[in-house]
Amino acid sequence: MIRDEDYIDFLKLIVSCISNGDYFSAKELSNLELEKMKQKVKKKKK
Repeated sequence: MIRDEDYIDFLKLIVSCISNGDYFSAKELSNLELEKMKQKVKKKKK
């Protein structure tokens, strides 16, 4: 699954976006991270 360090970095980015009121960027970052995680899961299943 996702490493703690990667998750911490991701959360810092999300918090930064929300702190600046940039909710669209927070949504896009979340979608990108979700797609990356889905690809990793697919690779592990193969």
